[in-house]
Amino acid sequence: MTRSEIRIAGAGGQGVVTAGRILAEAAILSGSNATHNQVYGPQSRGGASRSDVVIAGDEIGFPLADEIDLLIALSSEAFEKYRPEIVDGGRVIVDSRCAPEADDDNTSDFAVVDTARAVSGGQLVTGVVALGVLQAYAGLVDADALGEAVAARVPAKHRAMNLEALRAGRELVSGAIP
Repeated sequence: MTRSEIRIAGAGGQGVVTAGRILAEAAILSGSNATHNQVYGPQSRGGASRSDVVIAGDEIGFPLADEIDLLIALSSEAFEKYRPEIVDGGRVIVDSRCAPEADDDNTSDFAVVDTARAVSGGQLVTGVVALGVLQAYAGLVDADALGEAVAARVPAKHRAMNLEALRAGRELVSGAIP
């Protein structure tokens, strides 16, 4: 595996930081090396939030993401702010509410936030739905490893709901969920 740099960005309360931690752990469980870095605004809920993950088959000499290959944008602000930072040929996964018109072949939109609301009644599992989309879309980590990392990193009382969110995210890519 070559080096992949993934940015998950959205608003506080969507589970962006947790999703980044889970993705890095799943990469390690899949046999890769990984680093995770998080940035969030002064508000824990509703402020800007971003999580960068670097995944590589070899040793990671520089742990920060500076050439983003894949952006997952869960808010329109994140889409507008970070889309210009994607490398040439990079891909964007965006919530369908954030990019009314995916105007190029490198942008794919999925109903991430609506799916999270259907599973949890709110935005609680948005990041995990996004991870399901990411895994099915890009295959950067093993599906079983991702499920194991989700189960290990979420509170026990929310484990079943988060695993359902992960499944729902995968199904968004396969077209099983309208």
